[in-house]
Amino acid sequence: MAFVLLAEPAALVAGVLRRFLEGAGHEVTWVTSSDEALRVVRERPPAVVLAAGLGSLEGEAMCRSLRAQGLQVPMLLVYPPDEERADERAAQAGADGSLVGPLKRATVLTCVSLLLQLEEARRASGVASAPVSPPPSLAPVEPEARRVTRPEPSASTGGTSADFEFLKRLMLMEVKRSRRYRYPIALLMVEVDRFTERSAALSPTARRGALAETLGLLVEGVRDIDVAVPFADSRFVVFLPHTPRSGARVVAERLREKLKAVQSLPAGTASVGVAVSEPPAGNKSAPPGATGQQVSFGGLLKDAGDALRRAQAAGGDWVEVASDAASRTQDG
Repeated sequence: MAFVLLAEPAALVAGVLRRFLEGAGHEVTWVTSSDEALRVVRERPPAVVLAAGLGSLEGEAMCRSLRAQGLQVPMLLVYPPDEERADERAAQAGADGSLVGPLKRATVLTCVSLLLQLEEARRASGVASAPVSPPPSLAPVEPEARRVTRPEPSASTGGTSADFEFLKRLMLMEVKRSRRYRYPIALLMVEVDRFTERSAALSPTARRGALAETLGLLVEGVRDIDVAVPFADSRFVVFLPHTPRSGARVVAERLREKLKAVQSLPAGTASVGVAVSEPPAGNKSAPPGATGQQVSFGGLLKDAGDALRRAQAAGGDWVEVASDAASRTQDG
């Protein structure tokens, strides 16, 4: 498990978060001020920092101070339920993500786990962690008029952590715009089935080549405005803006079939988990969050990851859509 620094002035909130984290086996140090947090980080760098973004602790300022000193500790900022700009504020502060209350055990542990996986992937690739750059300012135009220039995947490694940082910045913008303009967004979590077993006989160089080939097939299988990046191990994330559930399933099935053609590996299959946010149609001038929709980058990642695990539990070579499971529950 990991060493987690919890910076939270409210004892009640800190107690809840500490129970969540320690219950999952993490070692937790709790501090109530940014000065204490900075001292702990210098003395013993934690694997993850959870800090109150607003209030007396001023977690956003603390995050900026950490980044200014060159300390690239993975950091999550925690915001109250009424904060509608949490993702944007966290990105502007240089944090790796945000959590918005009410805080639930599964959400907290999933976000911490994702940051740990991302940091492990960074270290394995030899790429140093970098603070998240704030998203560029966008004029309030209709989303259909925007086009994204994305980085090309690395031919030697199958991608870099910079690709994932690009995806995070893009999704911070898209989530906000999806809330405002009421258009759907989808996220796919794709994994080569039994990759460890199928790549066991390959050299490290050939293994990286297989991952690069897999990423290339994913990029070929989506539109220019879509983004596909490595996530961790043999997993990849594909982001589909302006894509409803029906379209996301079509894309997922197409990618599942394409990955059967990976020539660098013995014949096999792939599985795909799909998460979709489809805000209800409404007045485009309504303020963000007016529908109660709490879609977030972390939430979509979690839902897609859960759907992928269900697809693999079913034997692999499968597409599982998170909203399908929700629909079955509601219909039942």
